[in-house]
Amino acid sequence: MLAEKQTALQPDIGLRAVLASGLVCFCAGALYGWSALIAPLQATFAVTTAQTGLVFSLAIVSFTLAVIATPMIPIETARPRIVGAYGFIAALCVYGAAHAASFPAYLLWFSGGFGAASGGVYITALGVAGRMRRHTVATPAMVAAFGLGGAVFGPLWRQLDGLGWGLSGLIPLGVVLVVASLIAALTPAPRQHVSAQNRGPAIGQDVYTRRMMRLIWILFALGSFSGLMVLGLGAKMMDAAGANAGLASVGMAGIALGNTGGRLSVAGLSQRLQMEQILSIALALTLIGLSFALIPVSPASVCLGLFLVAMGYGLVASTVPVLTRITFGSLSFQRSFAVIFTAWGLAGFLAPWVGGALYDLGQSFTLPLICAVFTAVTFGIAIRRLAKGTPSC
Repeated sequence: MLAEKQTALQPDIGLRAVLASGLVCFCAGALYGWSALIAPLQATFAVTTAQTGLVFSLAIVSFTLAVIATPMIPIETARPRIVGAYGFIAALCVYGAAHAASFPAYLLWFSGGFGAASGGVYITALGVAGRMRRHTVATPAMVAAFGLGGAVFGPLWRQLDGLGWGLSGLIPLGVVLVVASLIAALTPAPRQHVSAQNRGPAIGQDVYTRRMMRLIWILFALGSFSGLMVLGLGAKMMDAAGANAGLASVGMAGIALGNTGGRLSVAGLSQRLQMEQILSIALALTLIGLSFALIPVSPASVCLGLFLVAMGYGLVASTVPVLTRITFGSLSFQRSFAVIFTAWGLAGFLAPWVGGALYDLGQSFTLPLICAVFTAVTFGIAIRRLAKGTPSC
C-alpha cells in the first residue's frame, strides 16, 4: 500500500481543539440513536412503522450530502469554531424537531436539518483530528465519539419516553449541543504551516491516486454493507432466535459496545499494524459473527455473532478515514474522504432495504446472511488488492 509521508504539522493543532471538537461530535452522533424515537413518533403523529423508517433513510441522505458539500466551502473548515457553528445549527434543528407540529415538519427538522448538521460536524471534526500529529490516534477516537453518541442518547430517549417526555426528550440533547458548541467555538486553534511533504498527493493527480481512491471507496462500501445489513436486522434476528427481553437488551447493548469498541480500538491497532491488517481483522470478526448467526446454536450465540459483526463494522468505520488520511495527506483529507464517504451513504441506504427484501423473500434470515457473507468475501478480495499496493480497479 502507499506509504505514509512525514505528517508533522507545525504547530500541532492541539489536544484541546480535538477534545472540544470531539465533544460536539459525540452530541451529533445522537443521530445513530434515532430508533429510540419511533415510539414517541407513533404516539405523537399516529404514523406507521414504514413511515418512521423514512426518518433514518432521509437522515442518511442529508448526512452524506453535508459530508460531501462541506469541504467545498471556500474557507478552512477543519477548525473547532466551524465544528461549533455546525453544532449550533444541529441544536436549533433538534429544538425544531422536539416542537414539530406534524410528521412532515419533524422530517424536515430532524432528518433534513439535524441529519445535515450532524454530517457537517462529523467531517469538520474529522478534519480537526486529521491535523493532529498523532492523527492515527485522534481520527479513530473522533469516529468512536460519534458512535458513542448514539449508544448514550438512544437509551436516554427510551428512558425519557417511559417517563412521558415524548418528543420533548430531544431537548436535553439540544442543551448539551449548545454548551459543547460554545466550548468549541471559543477554543483557539493555531494557524498551521503545512510543508509540501505533508500535503500528500492531490486528488486525481495521477493514475495511481485515482485507483487508490476507487479502491478505498470499494473497501468502505463492501465493509459497511455487510455489517449494516445484519445490524439493521439485529433486533428482529434476536427475537427470531428466541431471545427473551433481558437477553435481547444485553444483545442490543453488545451491538453498541462492539461498534464503539471496534472504532476506538483502531487508535491502538494503528500503532502496531498496517491498515490492510486491521481490515483483515475486521473481515475475520465479521465472518465469524455471520457464521454464529447463520447457524444459531442458541439465542446467546446469535447475540455473540451480532456483537462480533458490530465490532468488525466499527473497525472498518475507523480504519477507512485513517487510511484516507495516510494516502492523501492532511490538506486533501477532507475532500478525499468526502468522496469516499459516499460509499457509506450508499451502503447505509441500500443494506437495510436489501436485507429486509431478502427476508421477506425467504421468510428467514438465511438469504440476508448469505448475501452478507458473499459481500464480506468480496471485501476480502479488495483487502488483498490493498495489501499488494497495486490496485487495478
